[in-house]
Amino acid sequence: MPNPNERFKKHKVIRTPGARQRRVVVKKKTGTHKCAICKTALHGMPHGKRAFEVKKLNKTQRRPENLLSSMLCPDCRKIAYQEAVMFKHNIISEKNLDLRYAKYVKMIMKRIE
Repeated sequence: MPNPNERFKKHKVIRTPGARQRRVVVKKKTGTHKCAICKTALHGMPHGKRAFEVKKLNKTQRRPENLLSSMLCPDCRKIAYQEAVMFKHNIISEKNLDLRYAKYVKMIMKRIE
């Protein structure tokens, strides 16, 4: 009987050097990181690697260094920056902020103050 936590995982048949066949559990790989707003794939983030492989990478290989670059794509980040600047200079009020970007505008405001 298989181990209960491996019961529904994918298996692969391999041949051993002794000419026997064994079933082994196929390890899952991570998917691509997605933008929190528009769900497009984020560039510069490692994918297809398991957690222990990502830990072995350098800090700059694990994630980009720009503000919010590990959460938002460049287009959404640009809009969030613009709204943060307009909010800082009282061009728009908090009520007029786009609700999708409000959380990220507050994060940017903490950094630029």
